[in-house]
Amino acid sequence: MNQTLILVSVFVAVLMAAFSVLNYFLRRAEISRNVGATRAKRTETDKEIDRMLGDENAEIRYYLDVVRNMPPNSLPMRLVQAGYFSKSAILNFNILRVLVSATVFTVIQIVTIRFVSGINLAFATVLAMLGAGISFILCSAVLERIGKKRSREFRKLFPDFMDLLIVCVDSGLGIEAAIERVTREFLVTTRDFGIQLSIVSLEIRAGRSIDEALQSFSKRINLEEARTLAVLFKQSQEIGASISKTLRVFAREMRQMRLIRAEEKANALPVKMLFPMALFMFPVNLIIVLVPIMMIILQMLLGLAPS
Repeated sequence: MNQTLILVSVFVAVLMAAFSVLNYFLRRAEISRNVGATRAKRTETDKEIDRMLGDENAEIRYYLDVVRNMPPNSLPMRLVQAGYFSKSAILNFNILRVLVSATVFTVIQIVTIRFVSGINLAFATVLAMLGAGISFILCSAVLERIGKKRSREFRKLFPDFMDLLIVCVDSGLGIEAAIERVTREFLVTTRDFGIQLSIVSLEIRAGRSIDEALQSFSKRINLEEARTLAVLFKQSQEIGASISKTLRVFAREMRQMRLIRAEEKANALPVKMLFPMALFMFPVNLIIVLVPIMMIILQMLLGLAPS
């Protein structure tokens, strides 16, 4: 019995030792694979960032052509503000809304003729054309909504941009190098905002002043904070003020404005909740209160009735 117990103990000990050694080497191999994959991914990311920050970027060249030649309310400019920088974006958007309008026209006409009895074909066609026209307009409204949604997302990211810019400037980088360094970080984390910043970096590299590049940046993302930052850069250059102090003051004021907007939304919340509560909760409460009383009164009236 003792020999069997000793053999079992030795077997378990050898098995645990073999498992530990095997697990150690497998974990090291897995870590090596993960490190290699991370390095390869980082290399591909750096190449992609270099391509986007290079002068041969077709998307940015297309954007610069749109800004230079198109009015602010044109379809190419609205597509750019919505995040579509490709040359084929206009063709794709037009094809999409034509297909949507044709689909709505066909569906309305078929449904009207088949399920509505006694309707004239001409009236069904006019109704289908009206629906197709409304859907055609709604496609543009959806595009505007996408642009506004991107502006709200950029407003949330702008304080992070300011913090990173202050850190880079305080560490000794110039404002141009700081903007390019922050651009690289946002191209990895938030590509849309990074593309907008890469355009700023390329415009500065091409010879435009910082305030002009930031002014174009504010027009692209439709953000008042970026417009204010461009004005502050221009004023600091004219009076010779410190850029670091200017950025710190603006970042502090921007945080205060964010708190003020949050307080405004919080103060407006009770007024916004009043109408849904009055519409949905008040009738239910009224029924809960009145129905038992009405049932008691009804029973009393039935009891008073002659047999």
